[in-house]
Amino acid sequence: MGSKASPTSGKFIATVALSALSAVFWLLSLLFLLHEQEIFIIKWDKIPIEHFRHEAGHAWFAKLPNNSFTPPSRAMLMEDGRPLRRANAGLDAVAYVGGGRYNVSHDELLFSSSDNSDPERNGRKYELLCATASYHGVLAIVFFLAVLSSASLTILLTMRDAGDLLRPVDFFKSFVTRHKKALSRTIAVVSILIVVVPYLITRLPYFLYYPVVLIRPDSYGYFDAAMQITSGTWPDLFLRTPGYPMFIAAVFLFSKQILSVIVAQNLLSLIAALVFIYGIFISYRYMAPLAAIGMSAFITSHVQMASDCSLLSESLYVSVIVSAFACLVIALKRRSSALFACVGAAFAFTVYVRPAGLFVVVVFVLVVLYMWINRYGKKRLTVFAAPFLSMLLILCSYNYITQASFSLDNYGIAPLVSNAVFLEKDDKYPKSLNAAIENIRRVVLPEEWVLLNSTWDLKKYNEIKTNIYNRGGGDSGVTGQIFAALGNPETKEKKKLIKTLVFDAIKKHPLAFMKKVSMSLLIYFGNSSGDSDIYNSINGSYSSLYITTEEEGHTSTNTLIRYINPQRLPYFTVETLQQGNRTARAGEYVQTRLQWFHYFIYTKLQRAVFRNLFWPSAFVIAFVISAVCLVRCRWTNTGAFILLTLGSAVLVHAIGIAASAPPDSRYSYTLEFVYYLLPLMLPICWNNSDG
Repeated sequence: MGSKASPTSGKFIATVALSALSAVFWLLSLLFLLHEQEIFIIKWDKIPIEHFRHEAGHAWFAKLPNNSFTPPSRAMLMEDGRPLRRANAGLDAVAYVGGGRYNVSHDELLFSSSDNSDPERNGRKYELLCATASYHGVLAIVFFLAVLSSASLTILLTMRDAGDLLRPVDFFKSFVTRHKKALSRTIAVVSILIVVVPYLITRLPYFLYYPVVLIRPDSYGYFDAAMQITSGTWPDLFLRTPGYPMFIAAVFLFSKQILSVIVAQNLLSLIAALVFIYGIFISYRYMAPLAAIGMSAFITSHVQMASDCSLLSESLYVSVIVSAFACLVIALKRRSSALFACVGAAFAFTVYVRPAGLFVVVVFVLVVLYMWINRYGKKRLTVFAAPFLSMLLILCSYNYITQASFSLDNYGIAPLVSNAVFLEKDDKYPKSLNAAIENIRRVVLPEEWVLLNSTWDLKKYNEIKTNIYNRGGGDSGVTGQIFAALGNPETKEKKKLIKTLVFDAIKKHPLAFMKKVSMSLLIYFGNSSGDSDIYNSINGSYSSLYITTEEEGHTSTNTLIRYINPQRLPYFTVETLQQGNRTARAGEYVQTRLQWFHYFIYTKLQRAVFRNLFWPSAFVIAFVISAVCLVRCRWTNTGAFILLTLGSAVLVHAIGIAASAPPDSRYSYTLEFVYYLLPLMLPICWNNSDG
């Protein structure tokens, strides 16, 4: 008489089968994902390039049949069966130097022929050798099966009649109780490694091989103010706030090299991230690895790395914001008066670094309200508010003494430039000002007016705004004409004029302004799905600054150029092309194994997982949940409050940028770390004492 199989043995067999099935599906999902990201290519295809148009210089443009080429792409452009020599080249290098350079991005190809001849007439055959796009649907199916099998396995494991090892929740609680100290050390080490290892992957190629200081147009203004500070004179804050020049001056106390500023910025990015992780660790221990994932995703993106390597205020701005919130988390946990003072000072210094930092005023009010409701005491409230208010008062007083303007920002031109398309002539304006406004409006083509008022296509709307801005000569194209028309008045009069023009423009076009704000908000959050290319930025700076300056024999008298003292670097090649009286230059990095891993492996995986619209969408959901939790507990839940302040910072910042500045990634990326932190740290709303 045969014995019946026990329920436990049947469950064991089902568990093993589902585990194996789940592992296979997840492995296949990973394989197809790697193929889609062009990391491990399963099958290659050839796409003929037959229809293209001339773009600029030696560059030709072609539209590709699919949108699966994630930059930097491993697709190879073939000319008569031979691969052209330089993939993922900078767009300027393709256009002005050419020589077989090309760039593949999503569904667009920009290329030059090997000898810069016209590809329409040279009789050569062009094909793109690339990863086949036919597996995209397969990836979706396999991923769904992986999730389904994993969910089935989880349900099976948590059935009540299972043994202890088949009840993961109970087993985990028992394990934590027995090994609490060891688990805490492990969490701390893992959290640090999650930040430090990816950080080293992204920064080591730069400092070992390509230490090029990225100089932007705004860099000169910051540097001039820093030089005034180091020389012992009162800085002219007509155009810049003092935070970043003070930072440069502080670095110059130890080293007079511009690269030292870049080193300091990169170190501060890492330190700020680690301090934030420490704050989460001591407050909500088991959330530390998740917070580390979010911070790591942010600081290792190309856009953050480009800021860290540029002589611009954004890197310091981000570090101060992250540090301020880190101190806030710790202060709320430990109720330390000294830490609350640090939070207040950090919030104020955020405004010192960039005027857009005024979003912290809303956060400041929320913190004061929370401390008052939860009876933190007058002493803590005072030491929190005093540094914040006094530092802002000092800045306003300084501007009043030096510029006769009691304000934080002496020269707020961004609202005027951002809303210049709404300017109109008015009888109350002088004739010269009306003439300047007419010239500014003339830049906008009739068809662009129609599209601005009718289209809801974000890409097209942003392109039109960018084209108008560039065609009009940028910021100076607007402000230069307006101020010149009035004889370049004093700072106080300029600020008054800007305010009048902006409010008049909005009053005359309220619906168009509301549409612009709405579109800009969507673009602001949509920027999180894009990224820059740090290596092409390095190439561009090396070509325009290091090569040009050397070839001209260091004739530039600019103080900043003399401090950089640009010289040829060993891991770069240089190619020049004479075109009449103009010399085009292409300085390009020599690829190393470490750089290749960062560029083609880490970058692609990081972008696939984190540079997409899932995170801002998840951020909005997490923000709403945290707000509901905070209201339901009558403002006593510290975890929910932390998430609310982070989310409020993003929303206020986004609205401010959308209303008064172009929603460029330079302005919007600075708070993207919150997109990752809020969804990943949402459980702290239900665990208010995890320290």
